[in-house]
Amino acid sequence: MVQNFTNLSRAEKIMLVIYEISNGTKKNLKYEDIVVAVFKKFNDDFHLRGYVEYPDSGDLVHKPLYDFRKRGLVEASSKVFSLTDRGLSYAEQLVGLTKGKNVGSNGRLSRFTETELSRIENLEGFALFIKGEEQKITDTDFYNYLGVTPRTPKNDFLGRIETVESAVKEVENQKNVSSPRDQISKYHKFLAEKFEGIISHFKSK
Repeated sequence: MVQNFTNLSRAEKIMLVIYEISNGTKKNLKYEDIVVAVFKKFNDDFHLRGYVEYPDSGDLVHKPLYDFRKRGLVEASSKVFSLTDRGLSYAEQLVGLTKGKNVGSNGRLSRFTETELSRIENLEGFALFIKGEEQKITDTDFYNYLGVTPRTPKNDFLGRIETVESAVKEVENQKNVSSPRDQISKYHKFLAEKFEGIISHFKSK
């Protein structure tokens, strides 16, 4: 099937290439390998200005990658990148769009959302919330909810917030959500208000 990349942004093209060279997995990829692969597939968009035979290894690729990190689509360390569960889900949607497929959810939760919700349902803090023992919930429960620590880098922290928020919004749009999953949205709002100071601290770093 012929793929149509006409309406994709540069960032979306980078995401597609990452998905392609990682074979649809969370495989670690070096920055240089991403730059070369993106240049080979989309030469017109990613060549060095004035030199169409050379890839641009600067902001054309660098900035979108770190934006992906803030959105929780990739993890990054020492210029090595890998897709997250949310990134895989997003990339799969892009692949479907390029093939002209209907990428609607058909009423089903995305894979990354299922992963996040299952994780949250097993947290001690969520169990306390369900039992009405909110006063026992601590900042440790908040960090566990996001899957981070106080030492998590700012961009990774922001990415986790966006990932969890996206999962919560997705479940909010579902009909007939079973218990206790139907309480996750309330738990999210409770934590966001109770630990607003921690969130503000990370955002201001």
